Amino acid sequence: MKKVLLVELSVFERMTPLASGYLQAYAMTDSVIRSEYRFERYSTVARTPRADVVRDLIGAAADVYAISCYVWNMGLVRAVVEAIRQARPQAQIILGGPQVMSQAQRYLSRTDEKTVICNGEGEITFSQYLRALTESSPRFEEVGGLSFYRDGELVTTAKQPRISSLNDIPSPFLNGIFDSHYSIAILETNRGCPYHCGFCFWGAATNDRVYRFDEDRVREEIKWVAKNEILFLFIADANWGMLSRDVDISRHITDCATEHGAPNVVYFSAAKNKPQAVTKITGIFQDANLIASQPVSLQTLEPTSLDLIARSNIKLSAFSAIQEDLREKRISSFIELIWPLPGETLDSFKRGIATLCENEAQTVIAYPHLLLNNTPIYHSADTMGIVTRPAGGDVAEARIVIGTKEATVEDFEEGMYYFYAFHALHNTHSLRTVSRYLVREKGMKYQDIFSAFADFLRRQGEDDPILSYIERSVRDADYYDVNNYGLFIHSVLHEHREVSARHVRRFAQSQDWWDDSKARALFEIDQVNRPYMYSNTPMDVHGEEFQALRVLERGPRSYTVQVPAEHLTELADAVHLPATPEDGIYTVEHKRLQYPFMPTQSRDHSGSYCHGMIEKVGNVLPLWQPVSPSSEEKGLDAHAAV
Repeated sequence: MKKVLLVELSVFERMTPLASGYLQAYAMTDSVIRSEYRFERYSTVARTPRADVVRDLIGAAADVYAISCYVWNMGLVRAVVEAIRQARPQAQIILGGPQVMSQAQRYLSRTDEKTVICNGEGEITFSQYLRALTESSPRFEEVGGLSFYRDGELVTTAKQPRISSLNDIPSPFLNGIFDSHYSIAILETNRGCPYHCGFCFWGAATNDRVYRFDEDRVREEIKWVAKNEILFLFIADANWGMLSRDVDISRHITDCATEHGAPNVVYFSAAKNKPQAVTKITGIFQDANLIASQPVSLQTLEPTSLDLIARSNIKLSAFSAIQEDLREKRISSFIELIWPLPGETLDSFKRGIATLCENEAQTVIAYPHLLLNNTPIYHSADTMGIVTRPAGGDVAEARIVIGTKEATVEDFEEGMYYFYAFHALHNTHSLRTVSRYLVREKGMKYQDIFSAFADFLRRQGEDDPILSYIERSVRDADYYDVNNYGLFIHSVLHEHREVSARHVRRFAQSQDWWDDSKARALFEIDQVNRPYMYSNTPMDVHGEEFQALRVLERGPRSYTVQVPAEHLTELADAVHLPATPEDGIYTVEHKRLQYPFMPTQSRDHSGSYCHGMIEKVGNVLPLWQPVSPSSEEKGLDAHAAV
């Protein structure tokens, strides 16, 4: 029997290779393929040393290599394909995935007729390709959705029709292909996306029609994930919450988690224009103690940019109402932006973030703009003035957008410094109450506060760890790394917490508004309220520098403070207090849902963890509870040590 090796070089460790599972499961429905081939899978993270990957793949001695290609692994894929071709010249290689689809001239060589590309969904094309290889002279021209060279000429066959009955693809979870050694499970309940955003190639060639897997099958797959104690579940649908059944399936996930103790964390890409359904889903996960946060993918608030990228966002009034609803229900949320998109200027980018703050956005993340193959922006890059730079080293094939017609390279860099300053100040709640007061009562603008802090950070010395991190990230495009923003939070709220706190204090003291006694008092509230990402980060020592608040006691992970009566209204607005005692005495409990920092874990682990935590920062913000008079009479020590 011939050996087929399915290869996935992923971002995360121990993640179910879903694409490989589908390809194998579908191919094995063919009796000829079952009799002619045996399948093995090779899955590792893309950052695995190249020599190790090449050694493993050549050592596998496969007859057919099927490799999934994405922007984050294409540099590595190119290298291993070349190595395989040299070591095993008779091996057949098929490449598939969004990075290579419709890009045959870029990735195929006219001198190599044994390497082909799959365009579109892979299951049918892959099976027909394997059937063709059982013949002495494979007739690839009869396989739909394939590109290859024949006699020096590039041949691309007609597109394969989409699979409308997704249940024709057997489940790799339920038919024994996957075992239980994974930490992350990828679950697909439907395919397709009704939107045509200019920057996105979601689902590759699936276009706008959404097809569904049978709900009973999906429920059984979720049970499999839970029974096999896989801790992380990523729902790989383009718009979770778009279908009415998604709410019931979400409840099923929590039922399984309650029964089996897994999964513990659920990630999903939220439906773009179904915020109420997504809020209900996030609440379901939150109530079941599955650490969850509601994502809101706005990408930009600039109307010109939205037109250029063919995207419609929820109305700002609806967004504001949703944020208030989430706040009342104590549900975390995070807003996703992309910088820079065509049509977005530096001013509109800053103004958009400020508008989100005015509407009580809890966390805002500005992701880099990856120029992906085959997207509408990719095809219009010249007319849109797109300027890019490489990122990801020799493993990836990423190109980061650093300029457009509306934003120069200098604008882009200033926008990145602005975001890092915002990330350190707003997303960490380090100046949240003060900023709200200055904007609402003193007529200041959020963008001016964040811009001033960015300027302040850039004036720090070259040995400053916070500034050095930002400078290195911007200079080397480290922000491309999925863990970069999380590692920045790790630095700001853990590794260099004292340095960061000192920056915020010195910045505040340098501003004109520091003369305002209320602003200074609210600043002290912000310092006590500043969250911890880890349960074992040393607690800040407050008290000596405070002038308004009194720190009465300190517990292992808590403070007992007295807030002057004239500041209780702002405090209640900032931290959603359950009650306001006459004496203004509260315990501030920082023991929430944090895990301890473990020095033995990798930096990537810390970055991934902190990025996930800052997205759902509401789960780790401290709880303020009023201290009853009886507690005060009995002594505050016991309450403070809760």
